[in-house]
Amino acid sequence: MPKKKKGKKHWKERQRQRTLRRQRSLEGERERIDQVIEKRHKEKSRMRLRKVLGVVCVIVLILISYGVWQSMPHTQPSTEPPPINPTKPPETPSSTDTAPGFSLRDINGTLFSLSNYKGRAIAIHFMAVGCHGQINTINEHQLTQLKTVCNSYCGDKPFAAVTVAVATCPSSDLAQIRATYGITWFLGNDYDDGKMDIVDGYAAYSINDGTIVLIDKTFHVAQTYSEETTASTLSSRISQLLGA
Repeated sequence: MPKKKKGKKHWKERQRQRTLRRQRSLEGERERIDQVIEKRHKEKSRMRLRKVLGVVCVIVLILISYGVWQSMPHTQPSTEPPPINPTKPPETPSSTDTAPGFSLRDINGTLFSLSNYKGRAIAIHFMAVGCHGQINTINEHQLTQLKTVCNSYCGDKPFAAVTVAVATCPSSDLAQIRATYGITWFLGNDYDDGKMDIVDGYAAYSINDGTIVLIDKTFHVAQTYSEETTASTLSSRISQLLGA
């Protein structure tokens, strides 16, 4: 009888131990699953944190860049016509001085050389042009008067006219100015080589924006008009030069 009890007890003990092992195994499995889930949560949290930090860094860089850009001096190209200021100091011209010679490429590509027009009366008009074709009021007036003069003298009489533009921007649109004012005479840009050679050549005659210089048949400067003039005034002086 005692042996049977002992065997029965031993069987129950083994069953209990198996149950305990199974429970421990299940608990271990649950613990591993919990660890995996926790690890995944941590990885997702780190990824979200990295994304947030990345966005914050980008925003900070944008703000810093904008602040630096705002603090920098910004120079927008002026659309106003540039000043016609000779870089050479003006000198008092002599009455025996010949007009400074020059060559100018017309906007259509034709070369104008002053020396080719010796024996004619010549009108040289200086005009500043802004970045989008803006010109000052004086040139609107002078071009209109020159158009009237050229209608009477250009081609039919020994007279030539040239407008020397000072356009410092590539978008000065001289062709549009030619069309708007009906310019049939030569029109070119003194600044096409980055220099104002012609303006400097005529510095002695105190030229400025809108000045018209008349040259006689002997290649001497006969008259300078620095203010608005009229077609009748120009025509009268040109007739005198042609009759001389």
